[in-house]
Amino acid sequence: MTGPPLESSVAAFEQLYADTYLKVLAYARRRTESTAEADDVVSATFLVAWRRLDKVLGADHPLAWLYAVAYRVNLNRRRSAARASRLRKRVHGLAAPVQDITQITVEADETLSQALQALATLSPADQEILRLAAFEQLTHEEIAQVLGIRPSLVRGRLFRARQRLQVSFEQMEGR
Repeated sequence: MTGPPLESSVAAFEQLYADTYLKVLAYARRRTESTAEADDVVSATFLVAWRRLDKVLGADHPLAWLYAVAYRVNLNRRRSAARASRLRKRVHGLAAPVQDITQITVEADETLSQALQALATLSPADQEILRLAAFEQLTHEEIAQVLGIRPSLVRGRLFRARQRLQVSFEQMEGR
């Protein structure tokens, strides 16, 4: 085995885990329907981090690297769930029960509720870039790393997503 001794790898991973676990967990919980699903996303994310420890430790922004992994893990999880649902429908000839994937209890004021409703009307790509900027408070460079795009594209995409959110929010206020 080439690379650092196992003891130093374990120590480096433990430090990375201690520094980032709660942030990765919060990221996953905001994007999954249950805490169990969030825990699965986080577990898979840190498994990838352990397997590619040299990559995550060598990244300019290790947290953004972990968010990128969590994003892809969750995306794959949702794709698998969608495939399984389609298969159940075909096999059983029955419609799967409709689940509200935004089972979020908002105990805030009506404005926050309207903002979340407006966010839900946007495309998944717009939702993700807005969440990365607002909830995760990532820089444009970190957002680019998570989404796998050039940093120069982030500013424009974020600007347009914010415009679409504003339009949607204003339409909801007018109801």
